[in-house]
Amino acid sequence: MGALQLDFSQYTNEQLQSEYYRKLPTKNFIQFGVIYINLKKKGRHFNAFHNLLEHFLSYQESIGRSFSTKDIGKEEIDGFVEYLYVEKGLKTSTIQAIVIKLKYLLGKAYLNGWAVDDSYTDAKVRENESTHIYLKEKEIARLYYYDGLTKKQEEIRDLFIVGCMTGQRYSDYSRISMDNIKGDNIFILQKKTKNKAVVPVTDYVREIFAKYDGSLPDARCIQYFNKTIKLICRKAGLTDLITYEEDQGGQIVMVKKEKCDMVSSHTARRTFITNTIRDKVPENMIMKLTGHKSSACFSRYNRLTLEDNARSLAGTGYLS
Repeated sequence: MGALQLDFSQYTNEQLQSEYYRKLPTKNFIQFGVIYINLKKKGRHFNAFHNLLEHFLSYQESIGRSFSTKDIGKEEIDGFVEYLYVEKGLKTSTIQAIVIKLKYLLGKAYLNGWAVDDSYTDAKVRENESTHIYLKEKEIARLYYYDGLTKKQEEIRDLFIVGCMTGQRYSDYSRISMDNIKGDNIFILQKKTKNKAVVPVTDYVREIFAKYDGSLPDARCIQYFNKTIKLICRKAGLTDLITYEEDQGGQIVMVKKEKCDMVSSHTARRTFITNTIRDKVPENMIMKLTGHKSSACFSRYNRLTLEDNARSLAGTGYLS
């Protein structure tokens, strides 16, 4: 039997997409968005979509143009992003959240039978070098041994320390129990990604479990946790002034904040990753501890500062 031969010449006039999809009708984007979120009024993301539509309507008015679902491609989203930066003065993280909702609505428009410009999927919001802090080992110790807290504050502090010692997300480190501990390791099936992670049990973690008779305190809602951990860090004296430059509305401005005001539940995960990198643990080994599958995602958590990096290189070779 002879080898199968592909005849490319007979397909030169064929279209990749069917006539049905190439002839989809268009819909005014704002109208579609309003109809969609009206159907989702009881959903927890209603306010976020409402905010997106308000900004997009304002953008349309500023440029004197109305967009249909098919009019919004990558270039149009880039223009919208520039407007949010320059005219609205929004931060990068806020704009990213808005664009995610915009792209989500365009995807829903397509699934509901309206024509869209599929180049919208290529639109991205440029990321600034955001300043997410981490706690150094001496700061973790200072927080751990501070004794001027209420009972509830102490419980939240102890949960946070467990996060700093395990490198997990709040949804995971807040639910660790003795059932997760086997020998000298903690075994976790991560709630968000379903990835498996295995982390050594540190002395801090052993002491905290012993303190609560083998059962960690009940997890609080994330909003309460984030509010309280800032207050706890302030009480413990983690008030160093953090100074950094930030892009606000297309202008580079100098921002100053006390470290305690920048701490959140997720700081624990960043703290673990950055400190293990500082201790010269190979990144592929750390990723097994944190459950990361992608190096790109992992690198976002490394908060080794430019100053740290310069200090580590000082006195070596060319820089000596």
